[in-house]
Amino acid sequence: MAVNLSRKLKFILFGLLPFSILIFFVATGYHHVPVDMTLGSCIKDYTSPSTYMKRPSPLQTLDFELEGDRVLVCYGSPSARERKVFGGIVPYDRLWRFGANEPTRLYTSTDLVIGEVVVPKGRYSVYAIPGEYSWEVFISTSTFHWGNVINRSVRENEIGSFDIQPESNDSFVESFTIRFEEAELLVEWENTRLRIPVTNIREG
Repeated sequence: MAVNLSRKLKFILFGLLPFSILIFFVATGYHHVPVDMTLGSCIKDYTSPSTYMKRPSPLQTLDFELEGDRVLVCYGSPSARERKVFGGIVPYDRLWRFGANEPTRLYTSTDLVIGEVVVPKGRYSVYAIPGEYSWEVFISTSTFHWGNVINRSVRENEIGSFDIQPESNDSFVESFTIRFEEAELLVEWENTRLRIPVTNIREG
């Protein structure tokens, strides 16, 4: 009897426990994984009833290196589908999730300056207020909220914001895209482009 009990305990400890931990990390979309380990493809978040809703836009991964340190950006990528985007389906002068579905999330293994905001090593959400001639981009430590549920508690966790002027993109970009190029995050959709400077404080 004692031997059987011991075997059962070992099965629970070495079999089910690691599996349960893995499922927990997958369900929470990297929230509790150490930042240095949060590298690779982004995974969907299933932390609340809202996150089980149908996701019409694909989840995209931007994983890049900045002066030897890794940065990961996870974002939903909606498409224009012959609709007017900015000033249309994305209204001017209203908070917008900066993508689709879950909030756009940024994970950094080093201290950064993004725009004009000092961003310590950690996990963050990014959202914005688009304008015809100027955007305000916000960075918050809140990462559990559903995309456009940018309420008071989310905003109380903002670490800062910065203004940036949009540019006209010569070529039409069908799907919302974030990419990294020459120390800048390039945010593109429709005929609009944002150039957001990113600096590694350790090297800068």
